[in-house]
Amino acid sequence: MNILVCIKFIVDPNQLQADEATGKPDFQRASYRINNWDEQAIEAALQLAAQHGGKVVAISLIKTPPPKELILTALAMGLDSVYLVKDEAGLAADAFRIASVLAAAAGTVAERESVDGWDVVLCGEASVDDYNGQVGPRLGTALDLPIITYATRLDLSGNRLTADRAVEERSETVETDLPALITVGMEINDPRRPTVLQIMGAGGKPTVELDISDLNSFDGSVFSAEASIRDIEIAAPPSTRKQQVVEGDSPDEIVEELLNRLGAAGEVAF
Repeated sequence: MNILVCIKFIVDPNQLQADEATGKPDFQRASYRINNWDEQAIEAALQLAAQHGGKVVAISLIKTPPPKELILTALAMGLDSVYLVKDEAGLAADAFRIASVLAAAAGTVAERESVDGWDVVLCGEASVDDYNGQVGPRLGTALDLPIITYATRLDLSGNRLTADRAVEERSETVETDLPALITVGMEINDPRRPTVLQIMGAGGKPTVELDISDLNSFDGSVFSAEASIRDIEIAAPPSTRKQQVVEGDSPDEIVEELLNRLGAAGEVAF
């Protein structure tokens, strides 16, 4: 079985801070991580490979190189190799363009890995930074594969894949023949956490960098039209919180002073 996993390296939203002068995110001081849902996709792929054999390869579309330790972490989880497709100009600016590049990359990587296509393509349900949930389904469409989204359980018997899906306030069970594309949610598993020694030992596994021009079947015309979605500005909301100390000789005086200040600020009406 040959499994392809699409992963994204993102700015850790829990560590991102705004520049005090501009109010814009300070990416220079930001830390990065593997997208949460993509960790679940990696784990799901590794579990399928452990049960049915085969290789697990990851591809990632990047604008700037991710920290090396993140690539090693992905490899240490159990991936056989990682392919980084460089988009330094940021041309893949929306889900349609991203999926188009990944579809071409899937074919090129299959050739380089000497496999006859991918039996399963796994993606995270969405990315924490954009959270539009479109790349996986669009990729499945581009590859002309059956698509199962929001999977919370996978079971493979022969060539038949059964999946539980989380759908709003209910769940459903669906099945399809392989090959297929699956997007997974966080409920599907608990990703393994490699040790420091495992991460250090993953350096011997291949990491391959590709330019978009290296992709054999990529149709560059998808870049000719204006991107449907563009980031115009990213800024933190203005902070209006103020800190004041309210003092008084008694609780009643403190309450009265507090109410007076709130009234003067227009926060309460009397």
